[in-house]
Amino acid sequence: MKKHGKRVIHFYNTKGSIDNVINFLENIQKKIDYINLNVSVEGKTIKVTLFGSRDLQFLAIERLKNLAQQYL
Repeated sequence: MKKHGKRVIHFYNTKGSIDNVINFLENIQKKIDYINLNVSVEGKTIKVTLFGSRDLQFLAIERLKNLAQQYL
């Protein structure tokens, strides 16, 4: 049986550009569609909450890290 749960990841917008945050969020929508997630942005801090099986969470986390390196 697959285990389900919630995982929270925090990112920081070091470049400070709102355009980069928008591009980051748009690419999340395009590339991560197999798991439920919520994103909240407060200032330069981005909080991503993932819901689903652990295997899918790990896959999503890797993609999120790659996108964060690219845009943030």
